[in-house]
Amino acid sequence: MIVTLVLVLVLMLLIGVPTAYALAASAIAVIWLEGIPLTIAVQRMTSGLQSFPLLAIPLFILAGTLMNSSGISERLFALTGALVGHIRGGMAYVNVLTNVFMSGISGSSLADCAATTRVFVPQMVKHGFDKGFSVALTASSAVLAPVIPPSILLVIYGWQANVSIGDLFVAGIVPGLVIAIALLGTVAVITRQRGFGRGPDFSGRALLSSFFDASWALLMPVIIIVGFRMGIFTATEVAAIAAGYAFVVGLFVYRTLSFRELPDIFAGAARDTSSILIIAATAAPFGWILSVGQAPQQMLSFLTGVSDNPFVILLLINIILLVLGTFMETLVLIIILVPILLPLIQSLGIDPVHFGIVMIINLVIGQLTPPLGVLMYVTCGISGTSIGEFIRAIKPFLIALIIALLVITYIPALALYPTALLR
Repeated sequence: MIVTLVLVLVLMLLIGVPTAYALAASAIAVIWLEGIPLTIAVQRMTSGLQSFPLLAIPLFILAGTLMNSSGISERLFALTGALVGHIRGGMAYVNVLTNVFMSGISGSSLADCAATTRVFVPQMVKHGFDKGFSVALTASSAVLAPVIPPSILLVIYGWQANVSIGDLFVAGIVPGLVIAIALLGTVAVITRQRGFGRGPDFSGRALLSSFFDASWALLMPVIIIVGFRMGIFTATEVAAIAAGYAFVVGLFVYRTLSFRELPDIFAGAARDTSSILIIAATAAPFGWILSVGQAPQQMLSFLTGVSDNPFVILLLINIILLVLGTFMETLVLIIILVPILLPLIQSLGIDPVHFGIVMIINLVIGQLTPPLGVLMYVTCGISGTSIGEFIRAIKPFLIALIIALLVITYIPALALYPTALLR
């Protein structure tokens, strides 16, 4: 069953069938060949979406879309520019730090990547940075979005693994900062080697002004985390509050949104939600067949046959996830792999909250490299940079991200201590 399932899926993907339809077709093919009633596929698709936490996804997407449409990236750019723009290679530091703040708003690496590429790449080139470096740094910084809360991928993982989304959100904060520090360290080395210049002189008045201008945006992740940890709201309720907050800020505080724009914004959020949920639905019968075919038990047997050391197995899982992340969509891999890997990591005493952070980081790093490389294609497409130039420039940032991944993997307290502290 599993061999047929995987072969049909690979064949469909190779001939260019969209991922959602490839998942559905491979599951239906196995169900038909096994003589199981085809209604099972429909039942599994329907039941796969009957989950209350999934309601948070369209609301978080809408909140991020509203905030991005409010010109929030420009305000955060001004704040971080006033903070660190005066040091050597300041624009590169601004790029990373702005993505840290943006990650606390949008929850989507693609949304952050598209927004920041339009803002940062022209500005960095104008300040003397070469285009390849600027694009590679912008794409690498977008890795922060699914790690720092709110994160759509963490909602999906929490739904699949049946763990607290609030715990996952808190657990992502410090690992996100570790990734940011790794990128900032890489920037420091490269800017010193290449002799990039400084920005305008530091101004306390400009910093204070830009802070107040961006304060409404900075307050949103605080509301999310505090609401979760105080037990005031569920994930879905926080998402609804975030969307309402973004609506009020965009229309009445910043006044950069108009009622005339809202239909397009709602339509865009609906399209993005549909693309996520149709994959979630079609992956449900796929995952059911993996379960019936005892894929989790076979994976457990294979990896424990190599070693029973949790450190070695975590390294093997990291390698597998990094490779798979370069070939398949992150969302699909989470839905398919979590039911397979969860029994394994639980048998080894690995906390599923910590593993969720590790898994997300692995898969998002895969978005930076061919052949799938959605972050690579987005930044190159918007900036007009060649793929070859991007690949040459991304290497030091990939090394930094993998080092950060290993640190987060083997020091679980980075993810778990803040969660325990806030309980």
